[in-house]
Amino acid sequence: MSKIKIKPATNKSQVVVEKKSPNIFLIKLFLVAVVIMLYGQSINFQFTLDDDLFYLKHKSVQQGMDGISDIFTKGSLNQFDGTTGVQPYRPLTLTVFAIQKTLFDNSPSAAHFVNMLLYILVVLVVFELLRKLFSSFHIYGIALMALLFVVHPIHTEVVSSVKSMDELLAAFFGFLAWRFFLNDDSEKNNSWLFIGLGSLLYFLSLLSKESAIAFLVIIPLSMMMIQKKEIKSSLKALIPLSLMTFLFLIIRHNVIGTSTKSNSLAILENVLNASTSIWQTTATKSVILFHYIRLLFVPWPLTWDYSYNQIPLVNWTSITAWLGLIIYGALFIYAILQFKKQPLFSFLILFFFISSSPTNNLFLINGATVGERFLFVPSFAFTTGFILLSANVLKINLDDFSGKNKTIFLGLAVLILIVFAGLSSNRSADWKSNLVLFEKGVERSPNSSRAQYSLATEYLTQSKETTDPIEKNNYLQQSLIHFNKSLEILPENKLSHYNSGLCYVQLGDTTNAILKYKKAIELDSNYIMPVNNLGVLYQAKHDFDAAQQYYELALKIDPNAKTPVKNLGDLFIMKGIYYSQMGDNIQAMASYQKSMTYNNNNAFLLNNMASIYSSMQKFDSALYCLKKAFDIEPQNLLVIQNIAAVSYLNKNYIQAIEYANKALAINANLKKSYGVLADTYTALGNIKEAERYRQLFNQTK
Repeated sequence: MSKIKIKPATNKSQVVVEKKSPNIFLIKLFLVAVVIMLYGQSINFQFTLDDDLFYLKHKSVQQGMDGISDIFTKGSLNQFDGTTGVQPYRPLTLTVFAIQKTLFDNSPSAAHFVNMLLYILVVLVVFELLRKLFSSFHIYGIALMALLFVVHPIHTEVVSSVKSMDELLAAFFGFLAWRFFLNDDSEKNNSWLFIGLGSLLYFLSLLSKESAIAFLVIIPLSMMMIQKKEIKSSLKALIPLSLMTFLFLIIRHNVIGTSTKSNSLAILENVLNASTSIWQTTATKSVILFHYIRLLFVPWPLTWDYSYNQIPLVNWTSITAWLGLIIYGALFIYAILQFKKQPLFSFLILFFFISSSPTNNLFLINGATVGERFLFVPSFAFTTGFILLSANVLKINLDDFSGKNKTIFLGLAVLILIVFAGLSSNRSADWKSNLVLFEKGVERSPNSSRAQYSLATEYLTQSKETTDPIEKNNYLQQSLIHFNKSLEILPENKLSHYNSGLCYVQLGDTTNAILKYKKAIELDSNYIMPVNNLGVLYQAKHDFDAAQQYYELALKIDPNAKTPVKNLGDLFIMKGIYYSQMGDNIQAMASYQKSMTYNNNNAFLLNNMASIYSSMQKFDSALYCLKKAFDIEPQNLLVIQNIAAVSYLNKNYIQAIEYANKALAINANLKKSYGVLADTYTALGNIKEAERYRQLFNQTK
């Protein structure tokens, strides 16, 4: 491999002339046009996948700009599902979402447009960064590198998934920070200004996503290896970057702490959590590393999920494990041995290693086995290196973009660009809705328990949205098929057991629903949702004791849970109605009073208690309950009419007339209220008024 030399600009005027070249503007315009061509369709997409986590169901984000203070003082998942302890801390990403919420509400079109706009900004920054890094290269060579970055299919998830704005923001600020640190000698007077701006941008990158910490090493390394600056000058950049990193880590620690919470489904997220030996762990990690390299060179097929058991655990008998080890080992050895002779290629290899290390499971087990979004920044090394390597092999001089094999070089580049652009456009379309995305996910990750589960859950969701009974049944049957496939892959998938229970409830098969809920509880005794739902099913069967047992168990799991409290209150109301219908007023009242301990603001309950007191001729007690019910629901006609009726029975005729008229003021066609007025005026001896209301009583249906 011949040595590629990076020639610095010889003088300031030369650089200025190049920047003013009309080709620069046209190239940028072309890059923007390609982005729009590939991703313009995303403006019509729905929210998908994890958009709930950081946007649609995030309480702070949904407050708009009013929620920004909470965003910076809480972990990024806390206001989604109450997560505490170690979790992502990405306040800048959530802040942008909160601003979007204020400006555009929950418009998916606006959210996708902003993502596309951010991708355009990233591409333009990458283009300027390449010009800065390789100032001696012809602009067309730089343009090819940037264009390959634009069309690489591995970027489709980041651009097409709203949640992946964290990747876009981290890349934008990270690349821009890098650009500011690459100062020419001519800019020496402003060096501290550039360093200050670069440091601030790096900090913003960290606030967008933690993996941006890779720029802490990348930026000084590029100054030393590409710009050939002295170690002292490189350390000049490392010091402020380290200070920003330290500041971010301190803030993050103060907000989320270090406590961790056990995750019973960790195996579902990352297959490495199921490993039983160091040999299995290391071999599987090597396979994962191989997949990351493969996805850069052969980005097909692409899928949203690579979790258990799409990439299975392996031992060192696996050829793929050895391939991963050999490829990464060879690249690392080359980067070290050619550190001085081939600094550019060595740097790009090290860039890939460093930028992918926070998420590739090599040092820390990540929240996913493999994720295409994790290759967004590392792909810069591939798209740059591919053009450089092709030029090197075909002996193309990138300084003046010349060489006898230039036609072959351009033909190869155009072929790759067309293929990658086609794959990107096709893959982006998969993100238009959850249904399409999950169907494609099962097609391309058939061995993933989570992919099967997600499609099954989406079919369950679709069944709730249709009014066609045949279509509803078809969705439910398809849902059960994929829940079962999910469980064939991972029998311990409690989510599939629970949601298939929901499916059986929709189908009216309570026997299987109960079995599925119990299996989910068997796998996780603290899984509150199936516990509560078992109570609901037993309550529907009038097995009140069993229902009470499960509701109380749910409250034991989470004393602050509101649903079991409400359900217990409703359970005792139901028991009260049951006993009342059986003529057992004592048991009915006992049940109603028990319900009051869970919900004392229930007008329906108070009305039923009043009914029993009235039947026992305890009119004062009945009126007390009815007045409390009226305070809760002052427009409740049943309560108002009952106050009038009981007041008549209690010989409080003025109050009877008052509340009967209140009811009629709301609805003039109330037969019962006319009857109360007729009886009340009769009792008062006002025969004329009594007769008038008697006639209205007879005329009202």
